Amino acid sequence: MLVRLGIACALVCGALTLDSVAIAPAAGGESRTMMRGTTAQKHPVKLAVRHRSIDMIRFVAKLRCGDGTVLTDYESGFEPTPLRGSRFRDHQEGSTDEVWFRGKVRGKRVSGKIRVRDRLGKVRCDSRWFSFKASAKR
Repeated sequence: MLVRLGIACALVCGALTLDSVAIAPAAGGESRTMMRGTTAQKHPVKLAVRHRSIDMIRFVAKLRCGDGTVLTDYESGFEPTPLRGSRFRDHQEGSTDEVWFRGKVRGKRVSGKIRVRDRLGKVRCDSRWFSFKASAKR
C-alpha cells in the first residue's frame, strides 16, 4: 500500500511539474496570445490577449467626414486595456483622434466594437460603432 501511494504521488507530482513548465510564460515577461481578425468594415484587426489585459495592436477604420470625405485611418500605438473578468472597455486619445473599444474574450476568440473620431483641420470625421471578431492565429 505504501509503495502504491509513493508511486501515485510521484506520478501526480511529475504531472504537476510538467504542466507548470508547459504553461510558464516566456523569459522576459507575461505570455500573450496573438489574435487576428476582421472588422465589419472588412478591414484587418490585430490584438494580443494577456492574463489581465488586452493589447489593441492595430486596425483600419473608415470614417465619414462632415464635408462628405471618406477617411481611411490606420490606428496603432495603444496602451494596454485591463480585463475585468472576460470583458474590456477603453477610451484613448491621440493628437487629433479618439478611439473607443469594448468587447469580450471567449477562450481563443475576441469580439467587440470600435469607434473612431478624427479631424482634418476643422472637419470632423466619425466611424460610428462597428464590430470586430478575432481569433488566435494558428
